[in-house]
Amino acid sequence: MSKFVHIVFGDSAEGTLKYFFENNENKFNGEVINFREDYSIGPIYEIDTEKGLRKRIEWVEKILKKVCEDDYFEDIKKEFINTYKTIKNIDKDSKIVIWYGENIDNQVGLRHLNALLRNKELYEINVSESYIEDYNYSKYRPRALGECAPEQIGHLISTVKKLEKEKCNCLIDDWNVLRKSKENLRILKDNKIIGVDESYYDKDILSNCTFNFKKAARVIGATMGKSDQLVGDAYIDYRVRILIESGKVEYRGKLETMRDFEVRVSGNVNEFFKKLFKKSCQVDEEGFYHYLLEDKENNLMVDTTYITDWNKIDLSNKLILDYNKNNMFSLIWFKEGRDLISINDTLIDNIEHKIEVYEDENGEEVKTEAIIIFLENVIDKYLEIQIKPYIRIVFKNLDTMY
Repeated sequence: MSKFVHIVFGDSAEGTLKYFFENNENKFNGEVINFREDYSIGPIYEIDTEKGLRKRIEWVEKILKKVCEDDYFEDIKKEFINTYKTIKNIDKDSKIVIWYGENIDNQVGLRHLNALLRNKELYEINVSESYIEDYNYSKYRPRALGECAPEQIGHLISTVKKLEKEKCNCLIDDWNVLRKSKENLRILKDNKIIGVDESYYDKDILSNCTFNFKKAARVIGATMGKSDQLVGDAYIDYRVRILIESGKVEYRGKLETMRDFEVRVSGNVNEFFKKLFKKSCQVDEEGFYHYLLEDKENNLMVDTTYITDWNKIDLSNKLILDYNKNNMFSLIWFKEGRDLISINDTLIDNIEHKIEVYEDENGEEVKTEAIIIFLENVIDKYLEIQIKPYIRIVFKNLDTMY
């Protein structure tokens, strides 16, 4: 009698499926094999050769030794090799069900498994083809089996279907191309597997760091949570440490686990404004810097008059930006003598310079420049100070930023 063997990707997926089989009688019950590979990262060039596999193992070892204890890798290495042996030695009369979703790890793994098991009877369950309910009764489309609860497996397993020969051949053809690729990082974009540079997530990491120290684990979690890719915490942790080595990120604490140290972006608000305005200003007796901005006929005027001499200048149309070395920030905007907006003593988490070019309703090109300020404890919003072609200040929702 044929038996079922289920191949899943990752510990969470393995635990969910095993729990379901242990607590439910089902005609598909069978062995669960965890293909504990992360195909989103690491070299896959000729991975099906001894040399290629060794190169991949060495790369994974480099990552893990940077982010965790050395002896942990030996367990991973043994499981790594044993998993390949287990898959290659599945009985020829077994019905093999591959569980996968629409994420880069699973999509590359699906192609590799088809190459490894090309002469076996294969079935598939794409969990991303189903909508399931979360605990708030909202429906969502899971990207991986690990995002599903045990009570949802009954529905998902009913969608099992045979992997047709034509599809198998296409997946194997894809694998034959992938196994010759030399990138160490991959993403899934528009249903295509794309190789990218190892620094691909660095911009997201930096955007989740702030000028003020916060736990590395929070930065890593935020980077993973906001990404449209499914990427593991070990790789993001590794890139955080690379950014520390490059000087783009500072840390305090012990670089052991991600919970043992805090990080912040290098630099401060004063460096940002000095570079942006190409002017430096003196610090006053209380430790604050002041820039006075004014737009005149769509030209930005930047004034650094020292605070004791403000009585000699016209403040009636000025935007005054105040901050100190600890990134404590205030602003006040006077227009035609009226106080339009005031913000007092708020910590800046991060700051960016944004330039946009677009055509107006008359078809003429318009260029805008703005300072984007993320304020501490202001959730889901950012402050946009437009400085060209004219000054404008507004709070915007984060989901409108990009």
